[in-house]
Amino acid sequence: MKLYKFSLSAILSLALLSNLSAQINSNFSENIDKIENQSNVNTKNLEFSPCFFGNSLIYVSSETSNKKFDYKIGESFFTLKVGVLDSLGNIVESYSFLDELNVPNHLGPCTLSKDGELLFLSRNKKGVVSIKEQEKDVNPMGIYLYKYLDSTWQKVDDFPFNNPNYKVFHPAWDDENNRLIFASDMPGGYGGTDLYSVNYIDGKWLGLKNLGPNINSAYNEAFPFIYNSKYLFFASNKEGGNGGFDVYFSEDNNGFTPAKNVGKKINSKSDDFGLILDENASVGYFNSGKPGGKGKDDLYKITFIKPVVNDDIQEEDYFMINVKNSIKGTAVENAEIIFYKYKITTNKNPEIKKIEGIDKQIIYTIDPNSLEASSPVYSGKNGTKKVNLPEGAYIMKVQKSGYAEYRQLVNTLESNKNIKVALVPDIYDYFEITFIDEENNATVDVIINEKNGKSISIEGKNPYILKVLRGESLNIVAVKEGYKDKIMDISYPNTPSKFDAVMHKKIKYVEHLPVDKGEILVLRDIIYNYNSDRLTNKAKAELDKLVSHLKKHKNLVIELGSHSDSRGSDSYNLKLSKKRSASAKRYIVKSGIRADRIKEKGYGETMIKNHCKNGVKCSEKEHSLNRRTEVKVL
Repeated sequence: MKLYKFSLSAILSLALLSNLSAQINSNFSENIDKIENQSNVNTKNLEFSPCFFGNSLIYVSSETSNKKFDYKIGESFFTLKVGVLDSLGNIVESYSFLDELNVPNHLGPCTLSKDGELLFLSRNKKGVVSIKEQEKDVNPMGIYLYKYLDSTWQKVDDFPFNNPNYKVFHPAWDDENNRLIFASDMPGGYGGTDLYSVNYIDGKWLGLKNLGPNINSAYNEAFPFIYNSKYLFFASNKEGGNGGFDVYFSEDNNGFTPAKNVGKKINSKSDDFGLILDENASVGYFNSGKPGGKGKDDLYKITFIKPVVNDDIQEEDYFMINVKNSIKGTAVENAEIIFYKYKITTNKNPEIKKIEGIDKQIIYTIDPNSLEASSPVYSGKNGTKKVNLPEGAYIMKVQKSGYAEYRQLVNTLESNKNIKVALVPDIYDYFEITFIDEENNATVDVIINEKNGKSISIEGKNPYILKVLRGESLNIVAVKEGYKDKIMDISYPNTPSKFDAVMHKKIKYVEHLPVDKGEILVLRDIIYNYNSDRLTNKAKAELDKLVSHLKKHKNLVIELGSHSDSRGSDSYNLKLSKKRSASAKRYIVKSGIRADRIKEKGYGETMIKNHCKNGVKCSEKEHSLNRRTEVKVL
């Protein structure tokens, strides 16, 4: 028995994981038996970009009866049609698809999830407008997500990368990896239109990336199709082809391999694109503008002599990862699975311990610098994921938001082929805290400051409920004017689920007017209105007490220190506080006190007494506590 200690630092990139260790037959064109024009549905116009729709196809057509015309490209607005397949895979008839979107926009191409519930659609949202007698494309092609609900397709989301300044179109959905591949001429690409990929996980679009120079060129790459999550077919008009757009393919081995041309049986001197393969890779479809067709671009069916993709991996060589909720036992969908290849440290003196009653058990340590990571894959709707691993030993990491991270050692020579993963849901503990005054037990509405900088006012929410992730500790500081800050660490099981937090008042200033050197008193009723240095009647009454006190103690010399709140600029607040001190001094001098006994000073917002600093949203009451005048004996 060997026990392992490991860390997931120093992760590198490694092409070690593939969902299907298969190969495309090297002589793609030579494997073609026949290519047939689908004359039952082709017209004199455009038919192109097929995708699978159950036992049928959806394709784009400019053949329409509504006579809506796009003068910019000289074609009718594109619509979508469903091509019905017979038992031999020929398209025998067609009918319109998404009639509810039959508006002056271009529709298509599109792609669907394998279960037929999600539709990713290229379309213009607003079409074309005329500005100063010139047509302007106010919203170029974008991608929109539809879901089949209540027997109709309903739009549920806009693709976040849609932008009126560039095109985003030609979606191709990869079910296994929850990945959308699409074309765009967004800034930062290699040429005209490039191919990009992005993951769609739990309703969020993550990890947008350009597919790189092995796919993209200085020309245009478009019309992608991904077969079995591994083989990418697409079209490019780059140099070196047979003419116009040619079809190319590439293999995804943790990054796409250099693209190869599929050959002259598919690619002609005209535009050829939109290649797709059926589940067995024995029949395919594409479109071409080559001579001999019925129209501008026609749909063609390809029949292969043998499957164009050879899967040489036996079923027993696969690992089946089964991810479930450890508490409910239900499947966990979209859990991210990564495999890390590693090496054992070459320590000549391995740690030796007695473990589980076995003497001299050697503890082998994984070298953290040797860790090499696969590309992530994701569990499906039933919580499973089938993978094939090259021979070796791996650390498998499984993670999903809302669950604790799971790690396990996997050895291809020793491990069970069915790996069960029990993800433990994050558990939160709730703490009810009532903040009370130490003297009268009255509730005190405090400000709670967390270590991460988050600040929460509990005014009107006392007692307050705190939520803390099980296994973690939350450090908070409760703050209230006139009270000492209360610092607390909240964690399970060390903190009671319900308790009172006693707030202790600060040591008060002397209640009599100051006499001794250094003694300070806040003149509590000298609180200025916002943006004003004018003394209120209440303030004058407070200053009258100070005048009487100074007349009684004729040798006292004091400083009148005026403070502002944080609203306004620092320089303005400094000037304002000086004016406030001067205003208070003038009143005292007019009342018979020599001016040399009073030193006025403005501090501006340099000595804020609570949390209401620059940029912090506070109530008027909270801000008013900082607009004050203090008396200090010099």
